[in-house]
Amino acid sequence: MSGEETPRDLTLILVRHGQAEDPGTFAAGTGSPDCDRPLTSQGVKRMKRAAKGMRELIDGVDRILTSPCTRAEQTARILARELDHGTVERAVELAPGGDPAELTQWLAHTLSGSGGVVMLVGHEPDLSRLIAWLCADSATSLVEIKKGAACAVYFAGTPGKGRGTILWLMSQAQLRKF
Repeated sequence: MSGEETPRDLTLILVRHGQAEDPGTFAAGTGSPDCDRPLTSQGVKRMKRAAKGMRELIDGVDRILTSPCTRAEQTARILARELDHGTVERAVELAPGGDPAELTQWLAHTLSGSGGVVMLVGHEPDLSRLIAWLCADSATSLVEIKKGAACAVYFAGTPGKGRGTILWLMSQAQLRKF
């Protein structure tokens, strides 16, 4: 026996943060950086309903990793409460502007052999570019992840460029209908 573990199957659930305050209005009113921009009250309400729909689609989650930006962290905490998962992990790698190749390397390292269901909460256009990279070996976006939407990508083993299969992609409105 080699002592190496066989990589377990992994499903990534990529979620774009919910509706946040207008960037221009927020910056003008607070002088704070864009990363501090919170969800609106409607964004919170819609995300809670979408999270209930996600609970119907997935049977629990093993980890929730989020961008350090306020709107993504708030979204991740809503999902964690609804999915009965207490811990949300901040990942600077999920902050806006991530490169799909670097994110893939980080994911392969961070999730190596862990398997299960891992949720990533982040931003556009990063998430749609990451999905294209993981599923089609392309840096060009193939899908659009609207606010509060989610996409499940399956891997037989460690995530890598071109190794993923999209299981489902649902808008926030679709998730709220469950």
